[in-house]
Amino acid sequence: MLAIWRCPQCGYEKEGRCKPRKCPHCDDQRDFEKKEESKK
Repeated sequence: MLAIWRCPQCGYEKEGRCKPRKCPHCDDQRDFEKKEESKK
C-alpha cells in the first residue's frame, strides 16, 4: 500500500511505502506526516 508523505517544514510530498527519513529540500531529518493512502 502506497501512501503520500508530506514534509511539514516545506510541503514536499513523496509517494512511498515507508515513511521517508530525510527531506531532500530541507536536507534535514523531518517527521513526515501521512497525507493520504493511494490505492493502486
